[in-house]
Amino acid sequence: MKKFNLMFILAVTMFAAVSCKDDDDDNDSVTDQLTDSDRTFVLNAADGGMFEVMAGQLALKMDSMMVDSMGTDSMAMDSMGMGTGTTSGLDSAGIRSFASMMVTDHTKANNELKTLAAKKSVTLPTTLTTAKQQKLDSLNAMSGSAFNRAYIKMMVSSHQETVDMFQKESDSGSDTDVKSFSSTWLPTFKTHLQHAQMLQDSL
Repeated sequence: MKKFNLMFILAVTMFAAVSCKDDDDDNDSVTDQLTDSDRTFVLNAADGGMFEVMAGQLALKMDSMMVDSMGTDSMAMDSMGMGTGTTSGLDSAGIRSFASMMVTDHTKANNELKTLAAKKSVTLPTTLTTAKQQKLDSLNAMSGSAFNRAYIKMMVSSHQETVDMFQKESDSGSDTDVKSFSSTWLPTFKTHLQHAQMLQDSL
């Protein structure tokens, strides 16, 4: 009888331990669930970050093509004793530097956001929204100074939107991890906006 009672007590103890673990898992699951507002922020931040990287990569590609073209024209004219007299390459230096910064910074932010999204069970988009894809397509149809002006104009507008979005999440977001992410990157994106505005004024 004593042996039976001991086995019964052990069984009850094991059941209680398993139940507590299940409750803890459920609590963790609830903790990691995002409000609609926080989830929307994560999705929009992913879309915006992806656009910044892709637009920056396009800007670097266009700059490289322009430099190659200038080099070919310059060699041809130099062989005839002429100079191109163009400063397009110099004018694009600021764009090149800015685009490189966009690719580097936003790739890092995007990777951090992917980790955060996975923790919160949020599936991030792998393609741009229609609106942002149309902007990228319009840039792709341009070249030279027209591309530079359009690119920087988009960067000013995009970063104004990004700063407002990250500021709102930083101020009033519900999830501490998401708020921390937005607060950490907000100063960087404010700096991006300032650089873009300065470039826009110089073009």
